[in-house]
Amino acid sequence: MGESEGDRDAEQIRERLKGVRGQDLTDAQVAEEVRHLLAAGEPAIPVILNQFTDDDETLLAVATQALKAWGEPRPVEPLIALLRNPVVGDLAKALILNVLESYGLDVDDPELLGLGINLEEYQVDSGGDGGNGREIG
Repeated sequence: MGESEGDRDAEQIRERLKGVRGQDLTDAQVAEEVRHLLAAGEPAIPVILNQFTDDDETLLAVATQALKAWGEPRPVEPLIALLRNPVVGDLAKALILNVLESYGLDVDDPELLGLGINLEEYQVDSGGDGGNGREIG
């Protein structure tokens, strides 16, 4: 049984993205990759979403920009699912929240934010009393 056209398109997209992995792309080069992804249409969506499970900043930048420019239907549910995925790193989750915000979602919603970044990693030690370092008295 042969590959479908969509499968071949997705494989070509994956190969193209492998070619930019780890590179320091200019804004124009990122925009060119985004145009290519948008032109590919629906077969590109799963490939784009998969980039959020990778820590490569170039791939994350391309995926983020592509999703921000994506037309309807927007992949909101798969992005929210990625926020729940323990394999997805904090940078990727922050970028996903940024994409969801560009789609009009309230990313300040505690339920949505709770799915995202582990804020405990970013806590600043305030001396243990919950204060901000100033004495009141």
